[in-house]
Amino acid sequence: MLEQRVQILEQKIDRIDSALQRLEPAIRDLASDNKDFRKQLSDVSVRMAGLEGQFKAMPTALQLFAALITTWAAGAAIVFTLVRFVK
Repeated sequence: MLEQRVQILEQKIDRIDSALQRLEPAIRDLASDNKDFRKQLSDVSVRMAGLEGQFKAMPTALQLFAALITTWAAGAAIVFTLVRFVK
């Protein structure tokens, strides 16, 4: 009776061992794929940081509006001065 139980356990251990041997290469492949994925993720992170810097450097709508009004005011002042001196 005990020998039969031991034999069943040995068979199960053998099946588990063979399954682990089949899974070992797959696990190694996953580990190497994980390294590639992490490298790609870090590259994306660096690119996103660059884009974030570019977006921070862009002027806001208020700054663009102020620049437009300032340019128009300077142009109007030049035209007013030229009209005044040309007469």
